[in-house]
Amino acid sequence: MHHIRTYTYTMKNFLTLTVVLLIALLCGCKQGQTTHNEQLTQGEVIVTGHIKNRDFYPHIEEIVLKLPFFKEGQVSYISPIDADNRFYFNFQLHAEMCEVAINPYMEHLYVQPGDSIHLEIDFKDMLNPIVTGSGAELNRQFTLYTEGGYYMQDYRIWTEFKNNEEFDRLMEKEYQERLRRYDEFVTKHQPDEKVKAYIDQLIKADYYTALFEYSTRSMLYRIEDMDIHRYADKLVEAARLLNNQVITNAHFRLSENMHMYLDCTHENFLSRERQTTLEDVLAPIKDTPAMPYLFAHGLASSLYHVNDTTYFDTQKENFDQYIDSPYLRNSILQLQQSKKNFQENPKPVSDYILYGRYQDQGNSLKAMPYMTSMYDMLNKYRGKMIYLDFWAPWCPPCLAEMEPLKKLRQQFSTEDIVFITICRGENRERFEQVLQKYGMHVQGIEHILSDDLSHNNELYRMYNQLNVNSLPHYFIINREGVIVNYGSMIRPSYPGTAECIKKWLKEF
Repeated sequence: MHHIRTYTYTMKNFLTLTVVLLIALLCGCKQGQTTHNEQLTQGEVIVTGHIKNRDFYPHIEEIVLKLPFFKEGQVSYISPIDADNRFYFNFQLHAEMCEVAINPYMEHLYVQPGDSIHLEIDFKDMLNPIVTGSGAELNRQFTLYTEGGYYMQDYRIWTEFKNNEEFDRLMEKEYQERLRRYDEFVTKHQPDEKVKAYIDQLIKADYYTALFEYSTRSMLYRIEDMDIHRYADKLVEAARLLNNQVITNAHFRLSENMHMYLDCTHENFLSRERQTTLEDVLAPIKDTPAMPYLFAHGLASSLYHVNDTTYFDTQKENFDQYIDSPYLRNSILQLQQSKKNFQENPKPVSDYILYGRYQDQGNSLKAMPYMTSMYDMLNKYRGKMIYLDFWAPWCPPCLAEMEPLKKLRQQFSTEDIVFITICRGENRERFEQVLQKYGMHVQGIEHILSDDLSHNNELYRMYNQLNVNSLPHYFIINREGVIVNYGSMIRPSYPGTAECIKKWLKEF
């Protein structure tokens, strides 16, 4: 049986896009390359499953298995549910253990090289699958911890502190509560030493994630009596957790927040007197196990943001130098390849965004009537390009693009391209106030209040299909109704936006 590997590109506060690819090995290593990870445990993982009471949700036709990665590029496998109500996954794993998810049925499934695991999922009780096979006992113990009321991932601190001392007390209070729950779990359930060691790593990873996340937020929210540089020595401690032996979502969350902390504490963060390179920012952790993770995060971010491989191409030598983890290497290379494929032929990605698995408008309308307003727009302006801008009055970056939008509009003929803005989730009075304030009622820009497209439930489903999960968000659509660029970076103020429009105007 074949299954399909997908890359779901996600970014905090930005778009999620799924590009379907034929399955490739998850963790291949370059031939002849000497790495620091040659001693990693490796082997095949097999996950099989059976669906009971499938007629309870007959529209569900596939199962998705997600592996850990950055929000910029979550890696997934898709298996169809066959006529016997069964599904199947297999992949190579170069790590001691990896956390995967089969949402929404099992958020935490732990696999090891050589595992053969079977899931029995009852659609009448889908959140309580039965796990059997070689990884059953490991998952039973982990599930007792993660689903039994012991595990607390998020630190509930927000910005309820005014200085380092208050912040430290809040962090310590949250950390001690997690240790108390862990001790309670150990006393009651007597997990084996391997499970205890994994949970210990998880608790520490969540602690350092919160430390770097909230200390960085204090700078962004201008809490004046906070000195976030005080936590720089914690970087080396946190880096020890990123050793490629255990791969979980917690490790990727940690590396993302370490990267954000390094960005905000770099000497050029505010002054910007000279251009700062990725290597400059990551210098404090260069010789630690965190370097592959954080360098991979920088590359994944660049690939996701711009739908372009130019920056990656300039960093290929550094990629080979710093990223020797087979897991990270293959995931980044597949992300890079998907962007290259999109540049060469955007239609498959465009079709997936607009029509899902139904491939064309005629078939998708029957299954996705909530996309009607989008299809009406495409049909109305077919023969012209469309620049589509999703925004909201409560979004400062959206408002900052109002003047640049008018300037961008002036560069192109109304015969060639239509500019449409869609305001999300506001009453009509507020919508009009913002348009008046910024002088947006100009020739060649059409403004739509999302409520005029359809009612709330259909709007939500349309945004979900388009993966407009945060704002601002933009689409450039060519004369044939194909999305040729998308995301937050093609905002009006970005010089590459005008160049992209010019390029596609010349195509036809």
